[in-house]
Amino acid sequence: MSSKFSKALIFSFSLALSLSTSVGCQRREGVSTYTTKQESASRSLTDYPALARQLDHTLAAILPQGDRAWFFKMVGPAPAVERRREDFLAFLKTVAPAATAGAPPTWQLPEGWEEKGASQMRVATLVVPDDGAADGGPDGGPLEIAVSSLPLTDDWDDFLERNVNRWLGQLGQRPLAGTTIKKIVEEVATAAGPATVIELVGMRKDSSRGDPHAGMTATRLPRTSPPPSQQSASQQSVDAPLAFDTPAAWQPGQMSMMRKAAFNVVDGDQQAEVTVIDLPVAGGAQITDVAANVQRWARQVGLTGLDNAALVKLLQETTIDGATGSYVALLGPEDAERPVGMLAAMVVRDEKVWFFKLFGDRSLVEREQDAFQNFLHSVRFK
Repeated sequence: MSSKFSKALIFSFSLALSLSTSVGCQRREGVSTYTTKQESASRSLTDYPALARQLDHTLAAILPQGDRAWFFKMVGPAPAVERRREDFLAFLKTVAPAATAGAPPTWQLPEGWEEKGASQMRVATLVVPDDGAADGGPDGGPLEIAVSSLPLTDDWDDFLERNVNRWLGQLGQRPLAGTTIKKIVEEVATAAGPATVIELVGMRKDSSRGDPHAGMTATRLPRTSPPPSQQSASQQSVDAPLAFDTPAAWQPGQMSMMRKAAFNVVDGDQQAEVTVIDLPVAGGAQITDVAANVQRWARQVGLTGLDNAALVKLLQETTIDGATGSYVALLGPEDAERPVGMLAAMVVRDEKVWFFKLFGDRSLVEREQDAFQNFLHSVRFK
């Protein structure tokens, strides 16, 4: 096992142990105690090897391909994942680029593996045989690798952090900072390019061992954090590069090194996320190319049949703190499995391109257009 996988497992295992031992060491009421002569060396109150075997592992890989990211995720009891870890990593190396743009990558199945077709949020399900029970090991039976994809956002660090913390939540673990996540991931070479791999340890919230992906919410945006007791309508910081007025319904979102502001918008089952990032103009012509950015955003919401001329017609001029920029509202197909939409604005200011985006469930995005416009018009650069 590589050093980074070892660090990840040790780090996650320590978190899981803290959760388990804090419960197991509580004193029961009404139990009498007495002292007797010790005949042998003290034994540990916690059987750590036994506890480790009761934990669940998530072994996942993220493979960027164009404007999408492909996920290969195996979840199961610790002994079973331990037995199949090397097979999983060997399988990743066979993943190759898709024959056509937008199609899933291709792969070669090891002997004995079975591939099932698409279902719900999965592009494919790969069944991995495991005969641990026959060899005397616990939790024998097949494992599954869920293959799915999501639009790849502009900020890779944020994208990685958000997905890893989503998986940690499914294992009952606390979220990690992006800087910590970077230290415990590993890059694995595939025929389609490098994949980012991480292994996490915890206890799944679902009680059933039958579905290793129960509760998976790959196509949902992160749930909002609890609202603070007091929140000013105007969010301003002495060190922040910009100030703005926050719409009343927006709640603080997940921040990262690249995000200058982030909000969650929730209305019942509908969710959306607002992000503000800046990139240096010197980063390349494509960063400032309005048409190229709109094309990419259109693909992210499922608008694949529009050419540049049609997309340009959707653009509007907007003004952000006196600087002229571009604004677009992109609403994905209503008959999609999960209709999504995006409101986006970009403006060049002081050798940086600022991107303001609201992305989420289509109906909520439509309802938030006025609030998003008011937010843009309140921005003041420092």
